[in-house]
Amino acid sequence: LIVGGVGCNLRLQEMMRQMAKERNGRLYSTDDRYCIDNGAMIAWPGWLSLSCGVETPIDEAWVTQRYRTDEMQVYWRGD
Repeated sequence: LIVGGVGCNLRLQEMMRQMAKERNGRLYSTDDRYCIDNGAMIAWPGWLSLSCGVETPIDEAWVTQRYRTDEMQVYWRGD
């Protein structure tokens, strides 16, 4: 099942469909009306970081849309 903002990406759907087919699986995607980014999904990691004492002053904050998830420091896991 592919959902969220990336669920609208037709190329990603095509690639995942092929991967699922190669493994005798099926890909399901939701209607584009439901393929949206979820504010709570974005806010939750921020809350977890804040609860671990991580604070970023607004003048030091930035947005990187192409951040790799495997390059993120996750404070609340204890790694």
